[in-house]
Amino acid sequence: MNTKSALALLCVICNVFIFLALTGCSNKDSNALEGEWVPTTATVSGKTIQYSELNADQSQFYFNFSSDGKCQAVLGGVESSGTYVFNETSVDVVLDGKDEKLKYEGGNLTMDFNYDNASTSITFTKMIDSSQN
Repeated sequence: MNTKSALALLCVICNVFIFLALTGCSNKDSNALEGEWVPTTATVSGKTIQYSELNADQSQFYFNFSSDGKCQAVLGGVESSGTYVFNETSVDVVLDGKDEKLKYEGGNLTMDFNYDNASTSITFTKMIDSSQN
């Protein structure tokens, strides 16, 4: 390999590393939570069903996250407001002074809680705004 070819290859490799480094520095998930999240599944005592099978109105459970770190939630029909911090694999939420931790995985949020002495979780998915398509 001649000197010009080696230098060109070195430039290409350096550009690839610079691109990867800059891509890694950007917080591509900073906007991942913004918007309304609705329930899709519920798991009670290890059995998972579609939320629609519960015959419950989606307005009884949802989260709405804004870009300024604030959120609104309706949990079991009770409306709350608060703040959140996104930690890549979880979301720390403070609603009306009460701390909650939601799991974030694969574009889903999961909230675990104990309901009627049964281990329960609800998984939420972000609503897609059809006006953006």
